Amino acid sequence: MMDWEAYNLPMQAIPGHMERALTKGIVPGEFPSSSEAGLVFRNWERYANQVTRAKDGRALVACDTEMSGVTPAMIDWWFGWHMSSSERYRLWHPRAHTWTKPKEDRRHLVDDREKYIGNVSYVNEYIGKSHKKLAIAFQKPEMFGIHNIDSSGGTAICARTSDRILRSEGGALVHLIIPVHGGCRMRSAFWLGEIIPHWPWIGGLFKRVLNTRAARKIIVHDRMAIDLLRHCAEEMNHLSRFLPPLYREVHASGRAN
Repeated sequence: MMDWEAYNLPMQAIPGHMERALTKGIVPGEFPSSSEAGLVFRNWERYANQVTRAKDGRALVACDTEMSGVTPAMIDWWFGWHMSSSERYRLWHPRAHTWTKPKEDRRHLVDDREKYIGNVSYVNEYIGKSHKKLAIAFQKPEMFGIHNIDSSGGTAICARTSDRILRSEGGALVHLIIPVHGGCRMRSAFWLGEIIPHWPWIGGLFKRVLNTRAARKIIVHDRMAIDLLRHCAEEMNHLSRFLPPLYREVHASGRAN
């Protein structure tokens, strides 16, 4: 059994440009829905490294991470590999990640994408000071308007997110990974406020109310969105530090699952 202690690294400060981005606060503006995520990435400079709040109350959290030495294949492997163990999950953000469990144990599968696409990762983590209990349901990129990603050598991690306590979907996420010289660039986008309650009998009645501008600004308040931007910057920069050597060691051992 591998010793994970070598990869349990102390967190470092996020890059200076991200600290400066966090001081901007909330930027008013419109953006496409998560089903048209490809449009966001084609206009990335408009949204990158900020929280954008639409008139209807939805929020878009967008974070850019340079990942030296990381390949898209490593990211696909990571998302299939880490969800099977809380110990693995905590490597990603030692201060914020507390627990995880997959809906289906797919460690026996060979294809890395098949381990997470169509699967659900149940996670507990801190976003700022708030301890969240979430369900992350991974889906194919085409369902988010992202096509032909393989042709560029990249990958895209796409999911719908739910709050397990509130029993409601709250939005979506996409991590678009683009290969560059010496590593890759990760463009992360989170759509907050696309609320679908899964409540017996009354869920349909409340869906319209929960998706009003006023309700969205209460449920997805500004502090939460800013905290998520910081959280993403922390965990993705931290991941880039240990993922390349971890990937090499696990594959050299012949136990990539």
